[in-house]
Amino acid sequence: MRLQGLHHLRSAVIPGLPHNRAFHPISGRAVRWPDTKAYTIGICPNAVLFGTALVALDYISKFNSKAALLFLVATLLFVLRRPKEILSEVYAARALWLLVGWCLLSVFWSNYPDVTLRYAIQLAFTFAIGISAGYRMSPTNLLKAVMVSGIIMCLGCFVFGRVRGDDGAWLGIFASKNALSQAATVVFVASSALLLGSRTWRLAAVITFLMSAFLLLKADSAGGTIAMLVTLSLLVMIRSLRRTTPWQRVFLGFSAILLTLTTILLVSGFFTQLSDLLLELTGKDATLTGRTDLWRVAFGQIAEHPLLGQGFKGFWVIGNPLAEELWAQFGISTRTGFHFHNTLISNAVEIGLIGVILQAGLIFYALWGALRWAIEDPCAEALFVAGFMLRQLILMNTELVAFNQFMTVTVLTVLSVVLVQRRNQARWQERAQRTAV
Repeated sequence: MRLQGLHHLRSAVIPGLPHNRAFHPISGRAVRWPDTKAYTIGICPNAVLFGTALVALDYISKFNSKAALLFLVATLLFVLRRPKEILSEVYAARALWLLVGWCLLSVFWSNYPDVTLRYAIQLAFTFAIGISAGYRMSPTNLLKAVMVSGIIMCLGCFVFGRVRGDDGAWLGIFASKNALSQAATVVFVASSALLLGSRTWRLAAVITFLMSAFLLLKADSAGGTIAMLVTLSLLVMIRSLRRTTPWQRVFLGFSAILLTLTTILLVSGFFTQLSDLLLELTGKDATLTGRTDLWRVAFGQIAEHPLLGQGFKGFWVIGNPLAEELWAQFGISTRTGFHFHNTLISNAVEIGLIGVILQAGLIFYALWGALRWAIEDPCAEALFVAGFMLRQLILMNTELVAFNQFMTVTVLTVLSVVLVQRRNQARWQERAQRTAV
């Protein structure tokens, strides 16, 4: 028998009497008090540490070494919380660690081995948090962590936002408008996935969607804006596939492929008519910031070191004559944060065709698996991974979106590979059980 209290009332719970009624101790009459509900807030340490790591990466340009130290501490705490799982995770993600190992190995032929070693170690930390989070956290908690860190990033851009002095471009908390655009696109995809595939966090998703769209416009990135419009359209297509006939799915599939290829051509500047249209709409150079000149230089460097490259992060180094010449030609006074405006081309210069084949294999494995996952089960988590990998596919032709040290998009790319692997393993186990029965 348990006791219920209501201010001065104190009575025993009588079988058959509603749970919110008791007898008055004097009159003996039944007295009712309001229902009460207990609210609990669950805090996942892994989600907190992972979210902290993402926030630290976003704020590196603002707080420099302090943010980098916070990222390293959060990563170590996350990984070392379950030390017994480290070896199994390393084995399960051996393809990812093979890429890290190749970058470390490039120390032996790098033009600047000390630079290569430092950045390769940082890349290992970046991979470590993505791999461990992918295996230890649920996709739902991962998406929530991305959302919360994205909200903190957006708020930071509004509070600490600044503009570039020469042309008034909005930078937010980042060092360049391209970095702001990249961060905004990630949050845009996450909020879009929640709006399309979940009934929870709707208000937060709407607010974050609007904030990320505003930041994307302020970044004045034609490529990022086009990529997000196309990604959102493709996610809507995927979400609606279950309500269509087989022939309609075929039509939507071909339409999606055509739309994606057209977008890649558009943002890459290969298609003359589309480039002219972009020039008319945005007032930008039809060669898109002179990147065709950069690609010409990059192909020349790749031809000199086709298989091995010049070492991870061994080209854009202060003191490298060709890098200094390109910085001067394009007006990069800081002599940092520049690349060849194409992920695979940029990385081929540094880690050669062998390294790029490894990277391309991981990217397209995650892309194909994510799309299949989203089509089979269009939940918010699957839509986010699919949308993010579509974003990577489109923007990798004009930006450096992977695999760079201390970058949020690198962490999320690694995370996507692991989540797709987990999804495939679950599918294989389910198929094996059905076969056994």
